[in-house]
Amino acid sequence: MINKYLLICSLIILSLDSFGQAQNELRIYYGASSSEFLRNESLIGTGSSEIKDQSEFGIKYLKHLNENIALETGVNYHNSTISIKPAFTGETREVRHENFELISVPIMVNYTLWKYFFVNGGALIDFQITQNSTNSQDGIGYAFGIGGQYDIQDFTIFINPDFKKHSLIPFEKSNHHQKLTELGIQIGLGYKF
Repeated sequence: MINKYLLICSLIILSLDSFGQAQNELRIYYGASSSEFLRNESLIGTGSSEIKDQSEFGIKYLKHLNENIALETGVNYHNSTISIKPAFTGETREVRHENFELISVPIMVNYTLWKYFFVNGGALIDFQITQNSTNSQDGIGYAFGIGGQYDIQDFTIFINPDFKKHSLIPFEKSNHHQKLTELGIQIGLGYKF
């Protein structure tokens, strides 16, 4: 568990120090999403799960390479509750609730369109903090989004609807691996320095 956190911190530090003297931007945000665990194929006779009360917050660091292109990294924390309904066995099924927490480190490209819009996308390195009845989401996924931004001197107000698919390449492989899939929105504030 400690190794996961050391890897996250190392990736962020390397990302922050590995670029030249272009303009930097630090963004903080809060987000909400609609999420579910998806498989490549449906299975008959298995239980079901439902994700509720999803929220996320995080920090993004943007290293502007030029006026339009920036490299984007940071740390994203996802928290939700999973309601698990066991498979029907002829007896009463009792739904149980589990807390679900996930840390993601994005490695993305952010491209500004005109002045007020941007698209961003790239890879996610995911580390699941909690142990759950669902498949582990540790692995490599992807995210992409489109958003709007408005600059006020050195500050930026932004909104970023996005789509995320976690554990596309899981660190622990299993048959019929469930992948967390999110459609969400982030709202935040940035500071350029």
